[in-house]
Amino acid sequence: MESLDLYTVAALVVGLLFPVYAIWSGKKTKQILIKNPSAKTLVFRDTGIILIILAAISIIPFLLDNKNIDVIGLNFLDKPLWIIGLFAISFLVLYVLNSVKLNERVARKFYQANKRLQFLMPTTLEELRITIVVSFIAGICEEIVYRGFLFWYLSQYMPMLLAMVLANLPFALGHLTTTGKKNTFGAFILAFIFSGAYMLTKSLWLAILLHIVVDLYAMVFAYKSYRWFLNIKHADYKM
Repeated sequence: MESLDLYTVAALVVGLLFPVYAIWSGKKTKQILIKNPSAKTLVFRDTGIILIILAAISIIPFLLDNKNIDVIGLNFLDKPLWIIGLFAISFLVLYVLNSVKLNERVARKFYQANKRLQFLMPTTLEELRITIVVSFIAGICEEIVYRGFLFWYLSQYMPMLLAMVLANLPFALGHLTTTGKKNTFGAFILAFIFSGAYMLTKSLWLAILLHIVVDLYAMVFAYKSYRWFLNIKHADYKM
């Protein structure tokens, strides 16, 4: 199979087949989690594995074609300090989030805003820890797949703005049946912010960082607000 065909196959998998699968399986996953909350850890783990596979599918054609992956925004991989900085800043943000003590007003507001998504949110330390890992995986892999590879592929056949819309649409639709229309729209807006960071810097570095920070904020504060209402040390925990 020619390398061009590999790019097309990869684009079809990450841009069409996976979103369709996510929409199809999302409702079932939601039902499972509502009936059996203990399955949450396995769902988080499987999500991380799937995202790693999608990122690999996006990168493999470049490796087989001996094509520089700089074209999909990974032009910082040969700069160790940039990689160290990415993780250092992310862990610093995690430390700050972990140190924040929610007052009742903030905790109540955050809890109410996410109450209908509680089946997806971490409620135990074990769940929190794995969602933190998945936050890093998602921030890296989803940016490679959607803002990097799929946008690059589509931009060769259509105007840049249209390519950006179509590259971000599968990312948003992947949230549809599990988180609902409101959160899907929110994911779509966030996707454009990440795209803007990529377009501004010509690198996925900032987009990955922003994505990781957003996910960490959502998971840590969801856990803290839930524990607040259970009155367990007002979310004072050791990770």
